[in-house]
This record gives sequence, structure tokens and C-alpha cells, in this order.
Amino acid sequence: MKLFGSPGCGSAVVEVALQLANQPYEYVQTSFWDQNENFDALKKANPQAKVPTLVLDDGTVMTESAAMLLYFADRIPGFIPSDPAKRAQFYRWMLFIPANIYAMFDIGDEPSRWVDDEKTQQVLKEKSVEKQKFFWGLIEENLLPAPYLLGSSMTALDVYIAMVSRWRPGRAWFNENCPKLAAAVALTEHHPVVATIWEKNFGK
Repeated sequence: MKLFGSPGCGSAVVEVALQLANQPYEYVQTSFWDQNENFDALKKANPQAKVPTLVLDDGTVMTESAAMLLYFADRIPGFIPSDPAKRAQFYRWMLFIPANIYAMFDIGDEPSRWVDDEKTQQVLKEKSVEKQKFFWGLIEENLLPAPYLLGSSMTALDVYIAMVSRWRPGRAWFNENCPKLAAAVALTEHHPVVATIWEKNFGK
């Protein structure tokens, strides 16, 4: 398999899943903001030129980091909860995050794609962060980690939230305002595979 990615982006969580699944892969570093010699290959695989993009062994192309996590989750023991009630929560929040929190990055990263006026762009970016804070608050209110987000073992949701919480509004805000989630994230980030991939992508 071939994973197109870039340090600090959504490819980090996909690398965790690939390694936990013992799936060999080639990591190809490139991105829209780092258009190196691998960028044309990324565009050929994914005309949107977004990372992560995963090319499976049979040539099938996958996009969306959450989809990749779910694709490998059934190959990783405990990565999807077996309890029906917990599994329902798992799927709820695994889809909630990209549909809501992740979507705000697309608006806030480049507000000029949505509005022309610079003042309006700044307001749009600020509003996108406000919405992200609101969405994080909903997750904090609805989950009771014990000690991981959904119980005694680390799931794909733990790894996904550990990654996304490093972006806007930032880990300092997250730790202060979402203490239950933050405790589970801290535990997840001590997992040896997560810790190694995080050091590569986030520096620690």
C-alpha cells in the first residue's frame, strides 16, 4: 500500500492504524503546501491533492482519514467496541468529528476560498473556531471515559480524537475545557505505536 501524507496532518492517524494492523505500506511525503517531486503522483491518485490519500494493493484509492481508520479497524483487536451500546457511540462520534469539527478546518484554514473581504475572512475563521469549541463540548458532555473514551481498551475513536485535538483551537484549550477527553487522550498517547507516530508528526 502507498500512503500519501505530510507531518502533522491526518495521515498520522492512518499510520497508527496501518502499524497496529501489521499492514506493510510505503509512506510518500507530499502535500498541497509542500509540492515536492511526489506531488504529481498524489494528484494522479487524488485530483483533490489532499492528504492523506491511500492507494491499496489493488490500486483502489481511499480518501478521508476516518474512512481509512474504519477500513483497518476490524483487523485490530478492540479497535471497534464489541458491546452494542458502545459500538453505537463509537460510530456516532467517528462520523460526528469529520462532519463537524474537521469540516471547520476547511473553512478556517483558507477563508479566502469562501469570502473575498479580508475582514469577513477573519470573522469566518473566528466563527469556525467557536463552532469547533461547541462541538468539542458536546463530545465532552456525552462521553464518560473509563479510562479510554469507550471503556477499558483503546479504540479508533481514541486515536482519532488524540490527533484532531492537536489542531485548532489547540491542545491547551482542549485540556482545560475537555478534561475527561484530555485524560483519555493522554493515556492513548502513551501507547508505544501512537507515541512513535506522534513524535514523527508532532515532535513529541
